[in-house]
Amino acid sequence: MIFPNALRALNSRNYRLFFAAQTVSMTGLWMHRVAVGWLVFRLTDSNSALGLMDFVASLPICLLSPFAGAVIERLDLRKTLFYLQAGCMCIAFMLAFLTLTELISFRLVIILAVSRGMLDAFELPTRYSLVSYMVDSKDDVANAVALNSTLFNTARMIGPTVGGFVIHAFGESFCFLSNGFCYLTTLGALRMMRMKKPPIGKTGGESHPLRDTWEGIKMARRFAPYRYFLTLITITGFFSFPTIILMPAMAKSVLHGNSKTLGLLLMGVAVGALAGSLLMASRKTTADYSWWCTRTCLGFGLSVMLFSLSRSILFGIILAAPVGFCMVTCTIACNTLMQTMSNDTSRSRIMALYTLAIVGIPPFGSLLSGKLGDIVGTSWALFICGIFCTVTAYYYMKKIDKVSYQILRALKREGAL
Repeated sequence: MIFPNALRALNSRNYRLFFAAQTVSMTGLWMHRVAVGWLVFRLTDSNSALGLMDFVASLPICLLSPFAGAVIERLDLRKTLFYLQAGCMCIAFMLAFLTLTELISFRLVIILAVSRGMLDAFELPTRYSLVSYMVDSKDDVANAVALNSTLFNTARMIGPTVGGFVIHAFGESFCFLSNGFCYLTTLGALRMMRMKKPPIGKTGGESHPLRDTWEGIKMARRFAPYRYFLTLITITGFFSFPTIILMPAMAKSVLHGNSKTLGLLLMGVAVGALAGSLLMASRKTTADYSWWCTRTCLGFGLSVMLFSLSRSILFGIILAAPVGFCMVTCTIACNTLMQTMSNDTSRSRIMALYTLAIVGIPPFGSLLSGKLGDIVGTSWALFICGIFCTVTAYYYMKKIDKVSYQILRALKREGAL
């Protein structure tokens, strides 16, 4: 064993390849995201436009992701992820070309966002499911999920900061172009992987994707931990995730800054998120993950309320850190539990529902908070969302604590304890 406990998933060659590639790719992705937000706000000068952009980008995920889980169970996950990533790369290059030639408009941004959302509806559950096949031992799945988040949030810290300066110096198009080239690293890693166990589920037979989709929904409804965790993460995402979407408005309208200010605020989020990722990566067992998930969902709402009170850039950066910490810790804990409580034949469907909860539903909250921000102001919109998140998170925290024995039993059954 070359790597210590906190990095033990890297002992698996396939995961090591993927992790190295994602180091580059995720940095490009965050440069892309901050550039899209700034581009939309530059074109429209509207909170509602930011919320609308996030909403339409994730509407395909909301509509397609439950069905996507049943479809990808029938496919080779590695090849599927390769083609989906290639599609995302093409969209990044198209956005770069349109912005560089000044042909871009808010309408075109929306069209490309919808196209990307259609790919993400299948790409996200595919990537979540493939992690279980990248590691050599199921004991390392939780560590791999935490390391993915560590990487994601390290990139969140570096990418927006770099992106903010790149936008200031060269414009948004260079961020999109960089992201397009960064996808090549993941494509290369996927081609180099050697899977001992084929990352593929069902091959058809009498079963039908629509029937399997409905079975997955019934499975999540019958098993109380699935039902409660999915509801909790949905509510948390609906009310608190719009904090990230409204960052450009917070940077410009409330703190009276520019694109560099936006990069610094997102860096504050990323510092807290990185701390949460490292904390979860260092844990040796998933036994207490339900505790971490529920308490940090509650903390997420409280931290959003505090962040909304920021009136200087320095305090904005400081108060953004707990937002990032709680956001990442609760999602890592929930993601890990959903994966490790599931067996190989149902994991893709469960992770598709998780994708719906974590990515498909929050944009509805972005749409609401964006409109609310135009009416009462960005700060008040965030504060009100934080209140709703806090109250509902406390309610579901109590319900999840009552079924903790079912969570432990499921983890033992799947060999995760």
